Parts: sequence; C-alpha cells; structure tokens
Amino acid sequence: MSAGTVVIVTGLSGAGNSTALKALADAGMYCIDNLPIELIEPTIDLIQSGRISAEHGLALCMDVRDQSFSGKFPEIQRTLAQRVRVQTIFLTADTPVLVTRFGATRRRHPLLGNGETLTEAIEREREILGFIEECADVVLDTSTWNPQQLVRAVESRLSMDLPPRQLNVTITSFGFKYGQLQPVDMMFDLRFLDNPYFVPELKAKSGLDGAVSSYILKQPEAQLMLSKIEDLMTFLLPLYHKEGKHYLRLGVGCTGGRHRSVCFAETIGARFLAAGHEDVVMTVLHRDIDR
Repeated sequence: MSAGTVVIVTGLSGAGNSTALKALADAGMYCIDNLPIELIEPTIDLIQSGRISAEHGLALCMDVRDQSFSGKFPEIQRTLAQRVRVQTIFLTADTPVLVTRFGATRRRHPLLGNGETLTEAIEREREILGFIEECADVVLDTSTWNPQQLVRAVESRLSMDLPPRQLNVTITSFGFKYGQLQPVDMMFDLRFLDNPYFVPELKAKSGLDGAVSSYILKQPEAQLMLSKIEDLMTFLLPLYHKEGKHYLRLGVGCTGGRHRSVCFAETIGARFLAAGHEDVVMTVLHRDIDR
C-alpha cells in the first residue's frame, strides 16, 4: 500500500461515522464500512499485493455492529501498527443531540433492545466504546456540526495523507433555442452581444474560429462581461472549494449555442487555465455547436 495509511473511523451511532467515511472516499481512500475484524489483515494483504488498488490508503468504519470490535481494539491497533501507519478517528456527540438525530432519520439504534429507551441504548454504547475513545488519535465532537463541518474537520486532520481535494468546474456553452442547460449551478446569458450569425462570412463558422472570436471579443461589452465573470469566479472558486464542493457547473448561453457562447466558454476556460487556480480542474464542453 503506497500510502501506508489505515484510518479507522469509529464512534457513537449517529455521530457522523458514515459522513466521515464518505469524505475519505471522496478524497481517494479505499473505504469499507463495517468490515469484519477477521478480514482486516487479509484486506491489507490484497492491497499490498496490488490486487486491490488503494493508492491513498485504506479507511475502515468500525462500530458496535461488530460485537468483538471493542474488546479486540487494542490487539487490532498493535497488529496494524506493525504493518502500516494507523490513525483512529472517534466521533461523539451529546446524548440529546443523538436522540434528535435518530428521531429525524427514523433509524433504529443498533443496540436498542426490547423495553429499552433510545437514551439507554446510546448510553450503553457510550460505555462500550469508552475505552476506544480514550485510545483514539483524535476525538471529534459533532454535537453542533453540520455534515460539511465534519467533512472539513476530517480533511484537515488527514491533510498530510490525502491528496488535495479538487473542485471540478465544467463550463458548457449552449443555445437557448434548444432548451436551457440542465443541471447548472450558474448561468450567463450572452444574447445581448452582436450575433456573428448575421454576418454572412461568419454564419457558417463557430466560436472556435479565430475570425468569429475576434468579431465577438472586439465588442467593448464582451470584454466588460468577461472581466465581470472572471472577477466573480476568482472570488467564488476558493469559497466553493473551502465549503467542500466537488463540482461547479457553469452555463454560457446564446441563441443557437454556436458562436457567442462557444467563444466565451473557450475564453473563460483559457483564462482560468492560465491563471493556475490551485486545486481547480477546468473542463469546457459545447452542447449545441454542431446543431
């Protein structure tokens, strides 16, 4: 395993174990939920032999559904530490918060028995996992956190082990006459610009052609619009990345999706590529250029 890291995510049911595991999966780790203890070492064998690809490490979500987990945890830590670097993240939350979360999701607590209250089941789980909490490398209290705050905390804790999270920006040109682009997070309408379609020598060309781009970009309004879009995106992209977004879909539309929108999509993409925005991947698509 090239990354040499195993992350064990554990903690109280309802504290955010699944959310933390999904964050690690999005970051590129090979993630398994509730893997039986007996299969942990065989799984590492498969990774180290190359039969399972886990370039950025292995993440395991372990909880009281495996009845032997709590009692065997010290042995698990010692065994794994001889082979890989192990980090244990323990998630906890106040009992009233957990009661509210279970009420909202209508899920059954894994330890809830007949005649037992939800509060009693939570407290019993807290007692069972108490030793693991004491041994954990980091304890995260999610009582006041939303899911994105938990994701950012996990990413921050493992920032040295995980590859940088990327914001994938897709800029798509389209024509309104063929229907509005869907789905889209942000859209710009360029139909206020002079249309090359009505210039005989440009009509058959597209926004990829130098003559068409020159015709569009020489308009003062086009340069002003590009400047405003660039300023807006320069402001927003770091904030979207910080918030934890993985995708941003930007639509650029004109009447037919062949001239103005294509030119703008290409120009915006080229400018951001040249600017070298960190942790941003830019893709340019043209939905209606051949219609």
